[in-house]
Amino acid sequence: MALDEGMTLASGPTVEGVSPRPWASAMRHVQRRWHALVTILWMLVLALSPVLRLDGVGHDVALAAHLLGMVVGFGAVLLVDWHGLVWLSGLRTFRDSLRVGEAAHPLVWMGLLLILVSGAFLGPDLGQPTTWIKQVAVLALVNNGVAVRRLGARLSLLKPRIHSLAELPERHRVAMIVSLTVSQIGWWTAAIVGYLETLSRR
Repeated sequence: MALDEGMTLASGPTVEGVSPRPWASAMRHVQRRWHALVTILWMLVLALSPVLRLDGVGHDVALAAHLLGMVVGFGAVLLVDWHGLVWLSGLRTFRDSLRVGEAAHPLVWMGLLLILVSGAFLGPDLGQPTTWIKQVAVLALVNNGVAVRRLGARLSLLKPRIHSLAELPERHRVAMIVSLTVSQIGWWTAAIVGYLETLSRR
């Protein structure tokens, strides 16, 4: 059985008379809602940031939460990416890498939400280009997180014995490379710009 998106499924039971198309359509609909939700949340945080700015101890607590979010989220991403490289080297199976990704995904979201929400209390200067560079990076990351969730669901349906990117269906391979690129550029941009902004405020 194959989904309309060209996935090669692992052997397993099928339900007679049930088409995968409604499932794929429902998944796309849910994904669009999540993209809209995280984008609205991002816009709401930016709109409220001038009002929510804290000083003194409150600012220090928000900054600590912001840094914690960076450590948790970026750390989880680096773990997943490293495990992907280990899979490509043949030291781990494709299923092992998927399990690590599934386990780390909540940590990535926890980090992103901490960064997003705590950042509103730090009083970002929306008049500075660097602030917008960081904010756009965060927006790209949260939307990439939504896309990765669906990509993980697709990959979990593939045959377990996959040893290289070349063995993946083309659209899955492209999606994985794009997701990895967006993730690395987004996280490194947010980290570096955030660090430079902290130095400039001293």
